[in-house]
Amino acid sequence: MTAKIISALPKNDEGCGWIKQLPPRRAQPALSGKQHADWVVLGAGFTGLAAARQLALLHPQARIVVLEAERAGEGSSARNSGFLVDSTLNEGHYSAAGLELYRRKYQIKCAGVLAVRRLVDDLGINCDLEAKGKIHCTAVKSHEKKILNFSKLLAEMDLNHNILEGKELRQRLGSSYYRLGLWTEGGVMLQPAKLARGMLEKLPQQVELFENSPVVNWSKLSNSEGYQLSTPEGQLSCGKLIVAVNGFMTNCGVKPNRSFSLTLTASMTRPLTDAEDDAIGRPEPWGVLSAQSMGATVRLTKDRRILMRNTAEIWPEQNMSASDLELRKAKHLNGIKRRFPQLGDDIIESTWSGTICLSGNNANVFSELENGMFAAGCYNASGIGLGVLFGTEIANLASEKMTDEIRMIQTNSDPMLLPPQPFLRWGVGLRLLRDRFFARHEQ
Repeated sequence: MTAKIISALPKNDEGCGWIKQLPPRRAQPALSGKQHADWVVLGAGFTGLAAARQLALLHPQARIVVLEAERAGEGSSARNSGFLVDSTLNEGHYSAAGLELYRRKYQIKCAGVLAVRRLVDDLGINCDLEAKGKIHCTAVKSHEKKILNFSKLLAEMDLNHNILEGKELRQRLGSSYYRLGLWTEGGVMLQPAKLARGMLEKLPQQVELFENSPVVNWSKLSNSEGYQLSTPEGQLSCGKLIVAVNGFMTNCGVKPNRSFSLTLTASMTRPLTDAEDDAIGRPEPWGVLSAQSMGATVRLTKDRRILMRNTAEIWPEQNMSASDLELRKAKHLNGIKRRFPQLGDDIIESTWSGTICLSGNNANVFSELENGMFAAGCYNASGIGLGVLFGTEIANLASEKMTDEIRMIQTNSDPMLLPPQPFLRWGVGLRLLRDRFFARHEQ
């Protein structure tokens, strides 16, 4: 069979503030020579690490190999904002069919939250997990209706939430920037790089990891012989293959024209000084999501840092240079100063980029692509919980172990067909321009 060429490879910048907080670790060797495994997992983020763990539990005698293009647990999984979400803001579904669709998606996200919390508890992972909910906010009067409609939806589903405004909202956030907020109970905040590192360190000894081993092409040998993957220094054949690369799925030829990637950038401050903390009122840690698409995601972390993410772009290389990041750092600082004008201009300590994977209908990828090849991804910006859940369950599906979670996931695993390139890129670009315009006061 003709080999499928991987069209682009990940190349992470070195700026991630979450990763910089981790102790150094020794890298695993790159794949070399010709080797064979029973199972291969492509990608060592949340999905791949969860899949490898579950495969080891189900197949204790099998050789299980994880291939990672760069450093395991330091790709996009470690680079997100650390929101483990259940409900997501929606203007409301008032038809029975619409409400049922939202309810199914909510149930899947809740299963993801539960999967992460169980994993953290079972493995004893310290990832600064705080189950204190999340807050959707708006700074614009015309966007308040979205918050109120979301409240109606949550009430119809009997989900605990509170409207926050005025003095209560200002004290909760330490900022007078926002007009209206809505707190939901089920959200969880955590340090994503610590979670990824914990999952990596707790992998069963049976799992073999090769780092700095990007797959440059792969081919299907036959229905009986499985697959062959080529890296710069080696070749690896396997009986079954799980693709867990999320934003790089289309680059691998997985579900073409069914998903697309965006590159997001974020900055994080150094820890606030006592004087700075006093100036904002020493609020408890919080996480804010904008009511408006393309609005800012903001956090006050457990160790008193402020995270700001207010950029999302089409970026062909899916990574940014130091100069690229410096330009976006200025936008992040502006967003921080809008909310906390009492803070200085030298407060940002780190700036970095990462990718998310989206579909046109908010559906996920979870399926057997062809005989012996499986894929999970396209989490639509909810990658922590869904990554852990889908990784575990794609291993179950590949092992012919049907679960209630698989049945639930399959209700939302059919991404719609998207226009071909370059029309998709143009369309997404125009949508981003529109959303940036409407979110200009939320950034």
